[in-house]
Amino acid sequence: MTTSNPAAASRFAVTNQFVSSDFLALASHMNDCQRSRGRFFALRATLETLHAMASPRIVTTGALFVFCGLGLLVLV
Repeated sequence: MTTSNPAAASRFAVTNQFVSSDFLALASHMNDCQRSRGRFFALRATLETLHAMASPRIVTTGALFVFCGLGLLVLV
């Protein structure tokens, strides 16, 4: 003889909703990760590295570019 327990059935429905939403969030995250590793990933990573190195020293970096530009003008 089986008896149905509505409270237990509703608990499983809530659990299934959580699992379903977690699965959708994971799928969305995996798609974002796959997109972020596209054909321009190496370029983007290099630019982020250069930005991280240059941004704290923006005045020094600007002066270095000006100095190198003037040096190239003198050589040519």
